[in-house]
Amino acid sequence: MVLAVSRLLAVPMELDLMLQHIAEMCTDMLGCERASIFLHDGITNQLWTKVALSSAEIRVPCTAGIVGHAFSSNTLVLVSDPYRDQRFNPEPDRRSGFVTRNLLTCPMVGVDGKPLGVIQAVNKRIGPFEKQDPSMIQLLADQAGVAIQRHQLQLAAVETAALRHEMDLAMQLQQALIPTTKPDVDGIESVGWTLAASTTGGDCFDLWKTHDNRLGILVADASGHGLGPAMMVTQARTLVRALSELETHPHRLLSRVNDRLAEDLGGGRFVTAFFGIISSDGRLDWSSAGHGPVFIRPRPDAELIELEPPAPPLAVVSPWWEEDTVSHQIEPGGSIILVSDGIFEASDSEGLMLGVPRMRELLEKHRDASPQELLDVLRHAATAWKGSPSPDDDQTIVIVKRAAAADCP
Repeated sequence: MVLAVSRLLAVPMELDLMLQHIAEMCTDMLGCERASIFLHDGITNQLWTKVALSSAEIRVPCTAGIVGHAFSSNTLVLVSDPYRDQRFNPEPDRRSGFVTRNLLTCPMVGVDGKPLGVIQAVNKRIGPFEKQDPSMIQLLADQAGVAIQRHQLQLAAVETAALRHEMDLAMQLQQALIPTTKPDVDGIESVGWTLAASTTGGDCFDLWKTHDNRLGILVADASGHGLGPAMMVTQARTLVRALSELETHPHRLLSRVNDRLAEDLGGGRFVTAFFGIISSDGRLDWSSAGHGPVFIRPRPDAELIELEPPAPPLAVVSPWWEEDTVSHQIEPGGSIILVSDGIFEASDSEGLMLGVPRMRELLEKHRDASPQELLDVLRHAATAWKGSPSPDDDQTIVIVKRAAAADCP
C-alpha cells in the first residue's frame, strides 16, 4: 500500500483528484472512518478543508483547534478523547450528530520543512489508534506535502509563462505604436527614441503629420514602469492622437485628455505629457502637463529656453484651470528638445544623478549637431553615467529641428 501511494503521488494530476486519493489512502492505511485534508490559505491565514470525506467544508484560523496546533507547531498530534481536549470544538458534532472518538493529525510539509497544511484521520474503526499509526500517517503526510508543493510550483510555472506571454504581447503592441518613419513636414526634421526599463515601459513618444500639414509632437511618461503604466501611457497617446483630429489647440486638447484620465485612473496614478504642434514656418503651439524639462532654442545662436509646464500631470486634478500657453517662434536652425526623467535622473554607482545642468551643458556643446547626432549624445551620456545599458527608469528622447535658412521652403 505504501508503494502504491508513492507511485500514485509521483504522477502529476489535478490537485482535487490528488487530494481525494490521499484522503482515501489515509482511511485505508489507518483503518479510520474519515479523513480530512486542510490546506493553508496564505491570503486569509486560514486552514480549510480542500477535501473532507463525508463532511462539509471547514475553515478555521491557522492557529485554532487541533489542526491549527498541528500546523502552527509543525508537530503530529494524537488525541484519544477529543471532548476532553480544550482545543477541540464540539459544536459541529452537536449540529450533525456525529461522534468524534479519536483524532490523529499530522502536518504536511514541503521539501523546505515548512507546513503546507495538515492531514487528519478521524475515528479508528476498531479501538484507539495503534502505535504504528503515527508513523504511517507521517509517511503519507510527507509524500503528500512534496506532491502538493510540486503541484503549486507547476501552477506557478504555468502562471509565469502565461504572464510572460501577456507581457510579450503588451510589448509588441507598445512597440507597434512607436513611429517607424519620419513625418514628412516641409522644413522640419524630427527623431525620437525610447527604451523601457522592463518588458513594457511607462514612456511613449509620437511624431505625426497632422491633417493641416503640421508636425504633432507628443512625449508622455506614466508614473512607474511596467505593464500598468504602459497601459496608462498608451491610453493617453491614443486619446491625444484621436482628439488631434478635432482639436488643434494643445492646451485645450490636453485638458480634455486630463478629464478622461482623471475619471479612468484615480488612485494616485498620473501621466506627465508634452504636446506640441509646429508648422513649416516655425510656429510652435504647445502645452505641458507637468512634463519637463522641455527646451527650445529659438535660433541657432540663441540660448536654451526652458518651458515651464502650465498645468499639473494628467489625472491629478480635474477640471484644469484655464491657463493658456504662449506660442513660440522657432527660426530656421532652431530646435526643440524633450526628454523623460529616465535621462536626467540616470544615477551612477554612488546614486548621483546626471542632472539637468549637465544635460544642458551637453546641449550647448553640441548645439550644431543634427537631431540624430544630438539624440545619440544624450542617449550615450545617460548610459555612460550609469555605467550600464540597462536603465533603472524608462528613457525617451525627442529632438525636432527646423531646417536651416537655406533649406527652408
